[in-house]
Amino acid sequence: MKPEIATIDQDETTSVPAQEVEFALILARMINTVKQDPAQLRFTVYELARSKLAGDISWADEGEQKRLLTALEVAIKGVEQFSARVDQGEGLQAPEQTQALALGSGVSPRANNQIAVLATDPGIYTNPEWQPSPPPLAKRRRPAAWLLVWFTCGILSAGALTGAIYLQRGSLAPVRVVNVPQATLPTEVKPAPQPPDSPAFPVPNDYGIYALNNGKLSELDALPEQVPDKRVSVSTPVSKASRTTLPDGHAKFVAFRRDLAGNAPDRIDVRVVARVRRSLTFDAKGKASYSPVSDEWNIRNTAYQFRVRPIVGNPEMLLIQPENADFELPAGRYVLALKNQGYDFTVAGQPTDPSQCLERTDASNGTFYSDCEK
Repeated sequence: MKPEIATIDQDETTSVPAQEVEFALILARMINTVKQDPAQLRFTVYELARSKLAGDISWADEGEQKRLLTALEVAIKGVEQFSARVDQGEGLQAPEQTQALALGSGVSPRANNQIAVLATDPGIYTNPEWQPSPPPLAKRRRPAAWLLVWFTCGILSAGALTGAIYLQRGSLAPVRVVNVPQATLPTEVKPAPQPPDSPAFPVPNDYGIYALNNGKLSELDALPEQVPDKRVSVSTPVSKASRTTLPDGHAKFVAFRRDLAGNAPDRIDVRVVARVRRSLTFDAKGKASYSPVSDEWNIRNTAYQFRVRPIVGNPEMLLIQPENADFELPAGRYVLALKNQGYDFTVAGQPTDPSQCLERTDASNGTFYSDCEK
């Protein structure tokens, strides 16, 4: 099918919005020849029209280019508004001026009426942001004609390409084109994606390791000493006192670090940090004596294993909790061991667990640690 393209001669008596009318006529003619297609086809034609127009107006100065591009956008806006009216069943009728337009014989009378309304309805082309000014007629007459020729060829190419795609989808079977009256069909509304369920506990905004106790977050300090391998019974002395104290041992932990996304361990140890209560020393005669020790702790290989699970919607965040929901850490000092880094906290109360107490022996051949005597 070779649709006939209507042309309008430009001369000195052409009204100011004549360029918009020409664009609208061409767009409407092509849309009416494939009116069984959805709105997506119109958008494809518009994009092709914009591309062809931008490439074919290099002859014009900056002001003229801006005016022509604006005219095309106004024409596209008018075609879309008119298409919306037709879809809503307004049944617009052609005014008397339609008889004066060169519409050709390749389109149905209804299409002629639609094109005529586009050409004569001033409300479609209302654009308060742009006030047209008459361009120099000598500069526009010849390039505008070539512009419409290239513009029309591009739209015909888009229609041919679309028809080839439809034939391919139909296993190359011949397709009978039937003009079906457009009706307003119910649009399938897809439900908006729901945000992930928020956790039932507060989550931190800043990176760090936090203890979660009684619905409150308490940030844990990182010890300067690394957590030793579990095969080492006692670490080097820790002289820094604990800054975070939890009211009881019913604690969970929230780890918020960049390196945890996609690289989280299955379990994390909570290691005991035992206090050194006293030291045993020997004088020159070998006599033993005990002396109290203050502000000295050691990380032990005694540990409690906690399970790890991700927090929905927060890939860099983990919830660390005991396997048994009723588990309670005994009173004392601990570190959460995460990749050889210890995060320190204390459970309030008088320590009664024997692993929380150490004695140090300073001998001539080294320093040794042992559990406190009762």
